[in-house]
Amino acid sequence: LNNDIYVTGNLGDSFAGLKILQKKIKVNKKFKKYFEDKYYKPNLKLKLTKKLFSIANTSIDISDGLVTDLEKLINNQKLSYQLYLKDIPISKNLNKLISLKIFKKITCMSCGDDYQILFTASPSKSRIISKISKSLRIKISKIGKISDYSEKSQIIDEKNKKITLKNKGYFHKF
Repeated sequence: LNNDIYVTGNLGDSFAGLKILQKKIKVNKKFKKYFEDKYYKPNLKLKLTKKLFSIANTSIDISDGLVTDLEKLINNQKLSYQLYLKDIPISKNLNKLISLKIFKKITCMSCGDDYQILFTASPSKSRIISKISKSLRIKISKIGKISDYSEKSQIIDEKNKKITLKNKGYFHKF
């Protein structure tokens, strides 16, 4: 039951790319190209997918936003999650935009189009996950844990305070 939550790569770059394309923010040429490329050409971690069969208990791609897709992963089971904002990986370029107060980190995590892999695994698999990360040269970050339903799902910021999300991600309307 007590599984760790992992994510590949960095989150939020695609969201920044979309905001640049929508002309909601202005950045220099270097940032513009970097973020637009992240939006148009996601770096899919296909080499990792076969390895996940041996390590992951569950997995999903992050297309609709970290929290939305995590909640889909839990899928109405009697489980909750704790996410640690400080552990959610972002690029140096996105960190620069956050430090300039263009975005808040929590906003960038929830907007989707990242196409990274979100998965859960038993804490006993942490060493093998580290080895796989190194051998495939894929950044894999532990960002939280799954608990039973007695604890409320929460996102914890750098100051150990609970964050309330205004936007958990994209919801498809059928």
